[in-house]
Amino acid sequence: MPETAADIVDTHVHIVSPDTARYPLTGGTRDGNDYWSDGSCSVAEVLRVQAVSGVHRTVLVQGVGAYGYDCRYLLDAVAEHPERTAAVVAVDMAAPAAAARALRDLAREPGVTGVRLFAVSGGPDATGPRWLTDPASEAVWDVSAEVGLTVVLTAFAHQLPLLRPSIRSRPSLRVALDHCGFPDARARTAGRAPVRELADLPGVHVKVTTHLLASAQAAGEDPADVIDDLASAFGDERLTWGSDFPQTREPTYPGMLSLAGHAIRRRTQAQRDSILAGTAHRLWFAETASDSSRVVHRP
Repeated sequence: MPETAADIVDTHVHIVSPDTARYPLTGGTRDGNDYWSDGSCSVAEVLRVQAVSGVHRTVLVQGVGAYGYDCRYLLDAVAEHPERTAAVVAVDMAAPAAAARALRDLAREPGVTGVRLFAVSGGPDATGPRWLTDPASEAVWDVSAEVGLTVVLTAFAHQLPLLRPSIRSRPSLRVALDHCGFPDARARTAGRAPVRELADLPGVHVKVTTHLLASAQAAGEDPADVIDDLASAFGDERLTWGSDFPQTREPTYPGMLSLAGHAIRRRTQAQRDSILAGTAHRLWFAETASDSSRVVHRP
């Protein structure tokens, strides 16, 4: 486990309520596995598991596979745990104008500091969603920049060049690449080339998640080489760690922390602190929604 476990911010966690009457699982895209089916993905259980490992702050990311773009459980969870959590909501980019309006409303909710733009439905070989090249989608980018949300971009590495103009034209916008763009681990450094090509855009940050590090390790690459490669392009201050728990179950949560510590072992203490906490604080906890202590209950 990293030496600074008490200060770690986990930037990639999903929650799903066992109360399917109140929070129905009817709008999900079903991308990925049905990790929620055992009923162990409630916010209370996730925060309990994290606390046992000394992690006391986390970014809750809308589980599009489970809920699609119905963010009610996410918003209720963050409102109930304002000191420990921040929310990354998601909007349906299939209808960009409606998505922009919805995002403006969501940004007013307590604890909402990010928005997830989801482009990976169907897997890497599927035809990319229309919004990647639809000029109407610029409205969502505009709202994100205007209200100060961090865009969590869930896209494949080969899709990133399509999104460069949207990022480049908004120099103040903060962007975090989910799972480092899901690069082909077998290609090692070459697989991460489309990600490194965004390093000249100062608002772009990279999530170095369990998915990325474990995939590299399984393909025979030292995870520390992955971190060194990305840090050489972006700097440690633009890398941030996330577990992908509980969608990812292996290794265990303590094992995920150990893997992260192994991957950053060559970095200095200050660099490790940036990856494990500092970058996350800047992206998701530097500003909170107004009246974030208010608990909101939705029918």
